[in-house]
Amino acid sequence: MKRIILLFLILTFPLYAFAAGGELDWKTFGYRVAMFVVFAILLYLLAAKPVRNILTKKTEEIKAALAEAELAKEEAAKKVKEYEAKMQQLQKELELMKENAKRTAEAERESMVADAKKHVEQMKQFALNMIESEKERAIQELHHEAVELATSQAEAKLIKEISGDKAAKILDEYVKRIGE
Repeated sequence: MKRIILLFLILTFPLYAFAAGGELDWKTFGYRVAMFVVFAILLYLLAAKPVRNILTKKTEEIKAALAEAELAKEEAAKKVKEYEAKMQQLQKELELMKENAKRTAEAERESMVADAKKHVEQMKQFALNMIESEKERAIQELHHEAVELATSQAEAKLIKEISGDKAAKILDEYVKRIGE
C-alpha cells in the first residue's frame, strides 16, 4: 500500500512543479529533465519488480502450456498409432472374412452343381424308364392288335372257306374233344 501512495505522490509532483507555466528557460528545462529522470528511476524501482514477476509468471505459464500441449500431441500421436494398428487388424480380419465367405460360396456352388447334376441324371433315368415303359406298352398293344387282326382275318378266312357241312363236322369234333 505504501508503494501505491508513494507512486501517486511522485506522479502528481510534476503537475505541481510545472503548473506555474511561464517562459521556458534553461533552468526550468533542466528541472524538467531532472524531474523526468527522477520519475523514470522511481518508476523503474517501484514497477520493475512486479512487472518482472508478472512477465516471469506469464512466461512460466506459457512454458507449462507448451509442455502440456506437447504431451497432448504425443498422446494424440500414440492414439493415432493405436487406431492405425486397430484399423490394420480390422482390415486383416475383413480380408479373412472375405476369403472365408468366398470359400463358403465356392463350396455351396459346387454342392449346388453336384445336386443339379444328380437331379439331371435322375430325370434322365426317369425319362429313359418312361420311354422303355411306353415302348413295352406299345409293343404289347401292337402284339394285341396283331393277334386280334390275325384272329379276325383267320376267322373271316375260315368263315369263307368253311361251309355249313364242314362247320358242323368241326363243331362235332370239337365237342367230342371237350367231352373227353
